[in-house]
Amino acid sequence: MDTPLATNIINSFVAVGTLIVAIVAIVSIIQNKRQARDDWSHSRQLATEERQDQNRPIIVPKKEISHNTVTYSPQDPGQPKLYTSERRINWTWPNQIRINIHNMGHGPAFNLNCVLYGPEDTCQSQFVSWDDGPIEEKSSPDINLMHSSELRLFHNDSVDGKNPLYDKSLDSPSNPWAYRTACLTITYHDLFGKRYVSIFNYTLDHRWIRIAIEDIPSLNGKPPLDLKELNNQKRQQASKWSAPPIRTS
Repeated sequence: MDTPLATNIINSFVAVGTLIVAIVAIVSIIQNKRQARDDWSHSRQLATEERQDQNRPIIVPKKEISHNTVTYSPQDPGQPKLYTSERRINWTWPNQIRINIHNMGHGPAFNLNCVLYGPEDTCQSQFVSWDDGPIEEKSSPDINLMHSSELRLFHNDSVDGKNPLYDKSLDSPSNPWAYRTACLTITYHDLFGKRYVSIFNYTLDHRWIRIAIEDIPSLNGKPPLDLKELNNQKRQQASKWSAPPIRTS
């Protein structure tokens, strides 16, 4: 083989090899940068989640439900009382009720919304409180609830997609009615705006039974909604479905 030709061929192979090495190096650099960016994003996410966990509020009810002594005045014997003779809640009670809650977590709770739901068929028979807070960590304030004409949530509505606002299933040994005379659903936000829900049944013995304490999940790919947001959504839907005004011309 002619020497110049052989030299050209060798130089061509060297050039191709050098190009391949350069391409591999560039690809490696890009992959390393992408991996570093992914690692940084993951570390940042973990740090954010850790901060959220460290500042997470946990709201639970305490004590039995009582009337609000500020709005309550002595009544005649024939007037309604908060509890019936069977120790069940009187859902026609016309005044506010009081529920003592405790923040067991290590961060404040904001935008506290509460619904105490019972066996009554109408939404307006339930007891509601909107926009309480902030509830400082380890504090135990009283929350006042009252009947609301603005409530549009039914017993089978759910914040977490699993637990209804009130369980109307038949009485059974595994799910006795005496353990669900009423259901308290509380939603609240943390410092980062993350939404949580606490759900407790109220028993015939006036004790609280934990049903769920968890993050409010995204349902059907939609952002999580607290109680007030879910209620507003139902109100908007009801307004949309209402009949248009009758035309007079």
